[in-house]
Amino acid sequence: MEAIKHFTMETYTNMLNRELSINEWAQERLSSGASLWAFMSIYLDPSSLFNLFIPLCGIFSQELLTHLLTAVSLVSTLNSFEKWIYPEMRPLWWLRERFADKKVSFKPPVALESHKLSCETSGGLPCAHSMTFTVFALILGSFCFVHCWNRFRSWRSPIWRCMMYPLIVGSVVCMWLSRLYLATEFLHQCVIGSYIGLRLLNTFEANANYLYSRPRLVMVSVVCVLGGLAVAVYFIKLDLDLDPHWSVRQAFKWCPEPTYMRHEASTIFLLARDLGNLMGLALASPLSNLPNKQSPFWRRCSVLGALEFLNYGLRLATPKQHGRFAFLAYEFSRNALHSLVLLKYSTQFY
Repeated sequence: MEAIKHFTMETYTNMLNRELSINEWAQERLSSGASLWAFMSIYLDPSSLFNLFIPLCGIFSQELLTHLLTAVSLVSTLNSFEKWIYPEMRPLWWLRERFADKKVSFKPPVALESHKLSCETSGGLPCAHSMTFTVFALILGSFCFVHCWNRFRSWRSPIWRCMMYPLIVGSVVCMWLSRLYLATEFLHQCVIGSYIGLRLLNTFEANANYLYSRPRLVMVSVVCVLGGLAVAVYFIKLDLDLDPHWSVRQAFKWCPEPTYMRHEASTIFLLARDLGNLMGLALASPLSNLPNKQSPFWRRCSVLGALEFLNYGLRLATPKQHGRFAFLAYEFSRNALHSLVLLKYSTQFY
């Protein structure tokens, strides 16, 4: 058993050391696209999807908004739970730990540049950016293709379908390159994130009608159970003498400038955000009974624009200086209210 454990750890260590070279290659060869990589990591992260791009999609279709918000919320929650249960090293943490540990004989011959965006405070596996963006791009791409297929006869040629898939794959690969360039993720974390997102989306599509028909009490109970599970993991880790905030301490340890760190990006706050989104979905259930009103484009723009402007103000008012509990409770409530209003009450003003 010890031999198997030793072999597994040695193989894993060698894999991470080799993948550091991929991050180094990305920083050396892709520096001309630094602005693009920063844009993708900042403005296409899960929080931006929830607070900007998914509501923006609601301007075109309430059905699309419901589909995106439900799927991305479920995927993001699973991602946060995985990182909460077992966080994995990030490239810069791993590299600096190897050089700091005097017992390690082999030092990776790699030099990685640290960026402001490199100071993540959660674990690396699976990559949340890749996981949520893959789901978002697939749903949005499919919706646009079907919409154009139904409205324009010229789009019924197979050539457009052949063009759509490379476009989606290319955008996902660009997200991978963004994370590799910033040295926030290893390649396997990006690939596994997209793969899990794809498999979860397939499962969601196969069971969407069942999920949409669940009554409110059942859905609220499920979210409460998930919240209890998150709390249970915290105390189980303490009982096993494991640090629940290990990833935050790693970020504090190796980030060159502590002011670069965003506490709202740590796993416990991500869980509060995701469970808040799920609670909003649960309170709006059953989703199959939600109205799907047809209304003028500019009216939808004005209603959703006003809602997101108010949500932006609430985000700026987050009480970051009043303790962890106040922060968590506020973020949970704000996200629950945001998703509930998007799904159930915004349509009343169309």
